[in-house]
Amino acid sequence: MDGNQDIAEQVKLMRSVIGRKIMEIDEFNTKAENMVGDEAGKYVDLVDFLNHDIAGYKTIIEDLRDGSCDYTGNLWDIASLPAESVGLYTDFYLPALSECDRADEEAAMHLKGTYAQDLAKGYTMKLGRTALTSQMAINLMMADDSIAMAIGMAVAGNPEIMDALKSELESQQAQQ
Repeated sequence: MDGNQDIAEQVKLMRSVIGRKIMEIDEFNTKAENMVGDEAGKYVDLVDFLNHDIAGYKTIIEDLRDGSCDYTGNLWDIASLPAESVGLYTDFYLPALSECDRADEEAAMHLKGTYAQDLAKGYTMKLGRTALTSQMAINLMMADDSIAMAIGMAVAGNPEIMDALKSELESQQAQQ
């Protein structure tokens, strides 16, 4: 995930951030109970945001806790933060954090983002390899012009594959 921190440090950071957020959720729930209207809604939305955020961190920790980083986490848990809460997070939540907590928050969010990108890449690669070994998937891909073109563009950009297909392509052209 991040070459600057080892896995144990990453897990420690995420657990620290989770602990702080759990305490903040209790505080925000109390504030929401004592307010009405939009102000109360702001805290309720923030609690929802933090709960999603915690779920994402727990998913990453579960993947990392054995000392490996095999990207078996659930991308939905990591990336399912409500879009409408992003402004609330950046405009209301982050500015309220102490300098130290904000630094931890930003470091943890960076790790979470990096992990999500790596997980998505790994899942996409696995999906592609599975599709290339399934005759049914190959037939469906061949029937879809946009998929065939995307594969063709990827192949055209790889000289090794182009060389491997050269005689096949020449044979097809000769038959036309």
